Amino acid sequence: MSSDVPVGSGHLSHRISTRRVTTVLSGDTLKIPLMADDPQNGGLLPDGVLVPAGRHGARPAEARQFVLSEVGGLGPLSHGVEVGDRRLSGRDVEVAALRAALTGLQEGMGRAIALVGEPGFGKSTLLWTAAAYVRTMEVAVLTAPGGGAGPVPAPSAGADAEGAGRVAAHTTRSAAVLAVMDDLHQLSADQIEDLEKLIAATAAGPVLCLLAYRRSRLSPALAAGLSRAVSAGLLEVWDLTPLPQEHTRDVLDDHANADEGHREATGDMDLDAAVAPRRSIDAGTAILGELVGLDPGALTAVQAAAVLGEPFHPELLAAVAGLEMPETMAALDTLIRLDLVRPTEPATQLELRQQAVQEVVYQRLEFSRRVALHRRAERVLAEQGAPIARRAHHVARAADPHRPDHITTLIAATRGVLYAKPALAAEYLHAALPLLREGQAHWHEAQVLLARTRLLTGNASEGRALLDALRSAMPGGQPIDATALADSSRIERRLGRYTEAGAIARAGLAALADHDTATAAALHTELADYAYDLQDYETSRNHAETAAAIAHRHHDDIGESFALAQAALAHLFTGDQATARATTTRAAELIDVASDTTLLTNLEAAFQLGMAEGMMGRLVDAERHLTRGAALSRSTGQTYIQPQILTVLANTQLRSGNLRRALATLDETARHIEQVGNPATEAIIAMVRAETLYWRDSPGDLQDAVATAEHAAAIAGDTPTAWAVTVRCFHAEFVLLTGDTARARSLLLNAAGGTDLPRLTTWRKPRWCDTLAQAAFADGDHASVDHWARLAETCLEQLPSTSRQGFALRARMRAHALGGATERAVRSAKEAITAFSDSDERLEVCRTLLTAAELSLHAGRTHEVANWLDHAGILADQCGSARLTEAVVHQRDRLAAAPTVPDASASLTAREREIADLVSTGMTNGQVAATLVLSVRTVETHLGQAYRKLGVSNRASLTRIMLNSRALPRHEPPPAPGRPARE
Repeated sequence: MSSDVPVGSGHLSHRISTRRVTTVLSGDTLKIPLMADDPQNGGLLPDGVLVPAGRHGARPAEARQFVLSEVGGLGPLSHGVEVGDRRLSGRDVEVAALRAALTGLQEGMGRAIALVGEPGFGKSTLLWTAAAYVRTMEVAVLTAPGGGAGPVPAPSAGADAEGAGRVAAHTTRSAAVLAVMDDLHQLSADQIEDLEKLIAATAAGPVLCLLAYRRSRLSPALAAGLSRAVSAGLLEVWDLTPLPQEHTRDVLDDHANADEGHREATGDMDLDAAVAPRRSIDAGTAILGELVGLDPGALTAVQAAAVLGEPFHPELLAAVAGLEMPETMAALDTLIRLDLVRPTEPATQLELRQQAVQEVVYQRLEFSRRVALHRRAERVLAEQGAPIARRAHHVARAADPHRPDHITTLIAATRGVLYAKPALAAEYLHAALPLLREGQAHWHEAQVLLARTRLLTGNASEGRALLDALRSAMPGGQPIDATALADSSRIERRLGRYTEAGAIARAGLAALADHDTATAAALHTELADYAYDLQDYETSRNHAETAAAIAHRHHDDIGESFALAQAALAHLFTGDQATARATTTRAAELIDVASDTTLLTNLEAAFQLGMAEGMMGRLVDAERHLTRGAALSRSTGQTYIQPQILTVLANTQLRSGNLRRALATLDETARHIEQVGNPATEAIIAMVRAETLYWRDSPGDLQDAVATAEHAAAIAGDTPTAWAVTVRCFHAEFVLLTGDTARARSLLLNAAGGTDLPRLTTWRKPRWCDTLAQAAFADGDHASVDHWARLAETCLEQLPSTSRQGFALRARMRAHALGGATERAVRSAKEAITAFSDSDERLEVCRTLLTAAELSLHAGRTHEVANWLDHAGILADQCGSARLTEAVVHQRDRLAAAPTVPDASASLTAREREIADLVSTGMTNGQVAATLVLSVRTVETHLGQAYRKLGVSNRASLTRIMLNSRALPRHEPPPAPGRPARE
């Protein structure tokens, strides 16, 4: 039943039942059902904890309705305990500590414990597990619903004066009480005093108060209240660390974005709260609340710790803060108790709880106070003999114009961190330059170093402007700074201005008095790159080998590796494959033994080596070196080389058939596109993405791939440079894959300059000969297919390349198939599969297997097809290609439908079949012997055995049987590998 009960302002009314007590604080008259008392509590339910509905069920603030409920009888507290639909997972340490607290409660001991952490840390589940356990001890449990799953409402937080008094009343009767409050950060300001009373009650009797909240969401007032409780020794704060990902899913299993929750949880949530738009409360306000009420000594200590910005010993803190040691230790005791300072490893050092605490305290320091503390810190560190890197942090923030040693410190620190932390190096330089006058010692060096930081951090245009201004300001007749010119050449190259880069490098080399220096080596590598872009490989090799020799004499292993990788490509393109491979191996050895710190001095070495290894078919090694280079680029902020590394890495991953990783890499490059400022990189990235999307073939991929490919072609335009020609060739191949053979042939021939492909290097021609052979094959143009196959083979004779051999063999396979020589086509296909496999090109292996199966089935030859398709199916799955998987299914269906007509030639061995196949085309025994590089006697022997097995006595009968065996339609050649693009 129910009745209207007047509720005066500041008074409590409640509904009593065996399950729940609803308490309303309001000035209105409410209708409240009246129910029986709870027999388990002697007719009285404690109702001292009033909690607003939590994040899952917020009510309007003006209603301020709160709900209390008793937790039903659930199982004992243990790891993995299930509470409704929730399961406690990954919190063994916390479970054991809570069990001890609950046992103490049963023995009459009170405590207040705060569980602090972000969503997904398991705070609510810990609270519920504790409530489930204590219910078996016949202890009163006070909670309020916040929207959790399961039969027990999720707890949520709040308190009022009369509620706190009722809890206190329980303590006078020695009746144990557990108060559970989740989402405490939602507590309203007018209830903070009542919360403090509740926490204080835990010291007077058997009251265990369990709180849970996110520190980043606390209001300043609530943070101050909790800080006072901690300072008084009434509240213990347990900071929960992130759960492993699998346990996060257990905690958030009713959320679709559990994985995202885990990623957020493992980050610095205070900093996240300060910047993420989805968070409505600045983390800084919560931290300011924690600082309220600090005594002067503790406040001075925390300010000094914020200025130091690093782990510290108490003695260092005392010296910087200007405090005596006893006063410092007392301040640290307070800060540790308030969880503003924590011990770190080694145990004799301390640090602020989080970077967010350091930032909030530091930002609110008065300018004069901040400068004074920094100068004191620098002086103390100098007296202690601290490294320049530690002192530079303070000099940069409080440099004294009257102290020349401050300038020296900043320049030295810049040199030390230039490659590991280029952004920090720029910060030091910005502090030093206002202290320098033009022409003064270090001024010119500081300008050059600043330009280099701009290059390293991806701001090539700013670096170029700085160096241009520097060169323009040099007095007439003064020698040009060759070091600055080396940087200028590199910047111009990064901006795609290759002619200017070459001219500047030549000027720098001419200006050098000593040609056996690191600067000379850098200029030679620049000129090697310039000559490479012009396809002048002899000149490129000469410069690269000169640079490698200089670097070797100066023990610069990374510089030597970079130059060797350049030389390897030049050797490859001039036909010396053996030297190219040996040189690449040596370059890899130098990088593999180098530390990350050493490699950071020239990340282009990792890029150049990865590119060389990729061109030589060493895809596994290429991916390894490029991945290392990309990781170092990310961790240090050397973003200038990152787009190029990621582009080559994505192409390597595409060729090796890892479409998922390739797309992830391409997604990362997308974040750099705007600052790249290099059309070549942008176009190549777009083309690789288009091809990757085409082969993945998820819903919507084809449309995106077509648009991306057209965008790449538009960037390339009619530019005659090597990169633009390559992009246009890839675009033509993409058009072929989507089914437009006539347009594809036209585009490719136009890009390559005609039927002899004059715009392509000899090394690159086999790749595009295969594409043109595929297009001609689809049109049934036997003469053109044979032409492209012969051109590819000629190029390989001129410039042997294992990684290119597969393309020439596949082109020849198509020529054999269109000419009716099925066995020869199959043999070429097998050799192409071997060549592609040796180069780790899974995508091309899979395409060749499918093409071989297609050709065989068209010829009525089912032998080996099932095995080929099984292999192709495995590769398609490994690649993550829906397109290739569908092609495998299609060919399997064709194989299953193929007639089971006995093949009269099935009894022949592979060699006998091959010779019989050639004889059936009209060849003489001598011609067959020349084609297969056999003796005429051997051919006659195999042919005689074939006659006997087939029961024939002449060539005419043999030809009839072989033609019936293959029966390849001349005017309906099989389609290109894979399937036509879907509309």
